[in-house]
Parts: sequence; C-alpha cells; structure tokens
Amino acid sequence: MMEKLRRDSYSVGILLGIVNPAVLFGIIYGIFALIVRANAQMLDNNPNLTKILIPKFILLAMIPSLFILRYYLLKLKFDKTGRGIIGATLAWAVVFLAAQFLL
Repeated sequence: MMEKLRRDSYSVGILLGIVNPAVLFGIIYGIFALIVRANAQMLDNNPNLTKILIPKFILLAMIPSLFILRYYLLKLKFDKTGRGIIGATLAWAVVFLAAQFLL
C-alpha cells in the first residue's frame, strides 16, 4: 500500500486530498456527536448549533492536507501528486463555501 502512495500521479494526489479530510471530518463530527449526546442540554439552548459548526469542522479537516502537500512537494518532489492534492483541497473549499452560505 505504501508503495502505491509513493507514486507521482494525479490520482494519488486526488485520493489523498479527498480521503484524508473526509476521514478527519468524520472523526471530528463523531466526537462532537458524542459530546452533544452526553450533554443534551447543549442542543436545547442552541438548536442551530450543528448548522453553525459543520463549516468549521470542514475547515479543520482540511488543515492536515497542507502538511501532506508540503511533504509531497518539498520532501519527495512529486509535482503531479501535489497538484492533485491542491485540486482536491480546492474542491473541499467549494464544499465549505456551500456549507457556509447555503446551510
């Protein structure tokens, strides 16, 4: 598996740029759901809390992509993989904007 991630290709970059933030978003949202379930009064006080926090969770999930991008561009010198990561991160930015302004 690791040798497949050590290739200079757009598909590897897109895969890393989409899967990594998606998994991290799931983890962050799962932790949030557990906290809210433990303290149900939190949602009673602010019913729009989920709509407010989902765009923030998307932004938090995109941060590790920057470190992955830096690793692939500077350490490994894989330009195609870096471009794929940038493209996927831009797609996540569009998802963030949609969540921010349409929710």
